[in-house]
Parts: sequence; C-alpha cells; structure tokens
Amino acid sequence: MIRQIDNFYLDGNVGNSPKITVAITCYNVGKYLARCIESVLAQTYKNLDIILVDDGSRDNSGLICDYYETQDNRIRVVHQNNTGPGEARNLAIDMAEGDYIAFVDGDDYVEPYMYEYLITALLRSECALSICKYYSNGVDEEIDIHPLTEEMRAGKVSVIDKDELLSLYIEESEEYPIRNAVWNKLYKKSLFDEIRLPSQKYYEDILVTLKLLGAVESAAYVDTPLYHYIIDRKDSIMNQGACDGILTDQIPAYLKRDEYLKSIGRDDLVNTQDYLMYKKLLLLYTEARRDKSGNKKHIKEELEKRIRNCKDRIDEIYGCRIANPHERMRMDLFLWHPWAYNLFMDVNEGIILPLRQKIKK
Repeated sequence: MIRQIDNFYLDGNVGNSPKITVAITCYNVGKYLARCIESVLAQTYKNLDIILVDDGSRDNSGLICDYYETQDNRIRVVHQNNTGPGEARNLAIDMAEGDYIAFVDGDDYVEPYMYEYLITALLRSECALSICKYYSNGVDEEIDIHPLTEEMRAGKVSVIDKDELLSLYIEESEEYPIRNAVWNKLYKKSLFDEIRLPSQKYYEDILVTLKLLGAVESAAYVDTPLYHYIIDRKDSIMNQGACDGILTDQIPAYLKRDEYLKSIGRDDLVNTQDYLMYKKLLLLYTEARRDKSGNKKHIKEELEKRIRNCKDRIDEIYGCRIANPHERMRMDLFLWHPWAYNLFMDVNEGIILPLRQKIKK
C-alpha cells in the first residue's frame, strides 16, 4: 500500500534536532571530494555529525579530509588501509553520534536541503527510513544545485508499506527508484544494530539494502531529487563493467537475496529478481565476448556456466509479472547455443537498431 502524506510542506520547523550523522567515504576521489564536502556543509539542517572516512586513498583525498577537519568542528576524520566501501561505512556506523545516519560517496554531492527534507519526511511519517529520488550527472558537468521553490517545498511525500516497498525495490521501479544504493536514504541508526555491510570490494549494498527494507514496517518516499550521483567516472568501481567482481561478489549477493526473500515469505519476488539478474548477466556476457584484449575470456566462460543455471527454472523465471517476451527469446537462443544469441545480438545492434534510428530521422 502507498499513501501520500497530506499537506506536506518543508517549512523549516523541524529545527535542528535530532542529530544526523553523515558518513562520507572516499577512495582516490581528490578531484571531486571538496565539492562533496562543501555540499554537506551547506545543508540547511545544521545538527550534523560529519565523518570523513579515507579508505586508504593514494591521491590527495586524505589531505583534503584533514583540511576540512580544521574548518568545521562537526567534522571528524579517520584514515584506514583500503578495505572497500562496506567496511568503511561500517566504521562510520560504529563512530556515529547521530540518532540517524546517511551515507555519501566522495565523488557525489547533495542538494543543500537534502537532510532537512529527509528528516522532515521521516518524522512526519513516523518511519525509520526515508528515501529520495536522485539526479544522474556526468563527471564533467557543472555543479547543478536547484533552488528550493514553493512547489518543491510542498513536495509529494508518500508512505510505502513493507510489502509494496520490497516489490518496488526488487522490480526496479522507475516511478519509485529505491535502488541498491545506500546514499539516497536516511536511516534510523538503530536499524544497524543487527545489520552491517559485507566486507567486499564490489556490490556491497545489494544484500544489505534488502535486509534494511525488510527490517522496517514502512518507509517515507520523497518524490524530489536530492542527491547527485556521478555516473560516468571511468575509474569508479561501478563503471568497471564485466569484471571479476561480477563472479566473486555480485552473483553470490543475488543468490543470498533469494535466500533472504524466501526466509521472509516473499518467494513471489525470487523469480522477479532472478529474471532481472539473468537479463544483466546476458548483457555482461556480450560485453566480455566483445572484449578485444582477451582479459575477460575467463569471465565470459564463467558467465556462460552461470547463465545455464537458468534452464531448469526458465518457465518460472520468465513467467514473472515484469518479464518481457523478448528477453525470454534471447535466453532461449542462448540456451540452444551461445553462437545463436551472439549472432542475434550482433545483427540487432549492428544493423537493425541503427536502421530503425535512421528511419526515425
């Protein structure tokens, strides 16, 4: 069930209590880190506990963190050997002084009213979690801060119950983009009493976000973009495409999500999640196949084995309510023989799609 909060208005009356811990984790993001920190310091909500975790950076990120610690007494800095974003965030959770906690990636930035908005929505809804929409920005785009208009103050804020929340999340809803990311959310810190992020370099948020959503009865959803996610930084973890992390971290995380969904009685979502997983794996297989360096040959071979695991449950998986018949056709081709799938992909992307674009023009 989804219900809208009536007469929601961001009027500033939330005050500066309770305290929010904002954990900024950074690894070799010196070029962007000052922008990120400045955006948090500019928040209209002032009662912040800001923790900068330098996760073993080899550039000037650590020095930037140290500088800002001298500029604002709300900032604390910790330097550690590189352990990955999961452990860096766990450290921030242990250090947090706030009743609520939020996470920011050091190459991203936030709107100045983000935490005022999220805490207001959270308190008005009496939820333990609030979520917002976000912007996707190019790494070289100018800073794109949006003034808080009257229309935005009277924003659409909804309360989504747990069952619907999990469905929207697993189905990767575009209307309510909840996503795996921890950064477009504000959490009651007590949610992390029993839940922590895994110690892995890649995809550390896949399982933990599901567990956090499963731990709340409902969440407040702010239909206003408040976070700026940088999507095309070439050296970021999320832009490494078909890499070993797919095999060591991503696929195991999805399988653990299947186990968790079953444990909470949401078997109906297992097929949906597996449908989206296999859709991604087919695309990653194509990427690895087209790699000219030869470095991804072992990934391609391993992905082929993993994709074939779909065979015994193909009718169930591709019978979920969001399944696209064209995706079933692609999987059928692959299971018949990968060369048939490869031929289809090459003809489709090399001839058919360009021809369609030409006809449209």
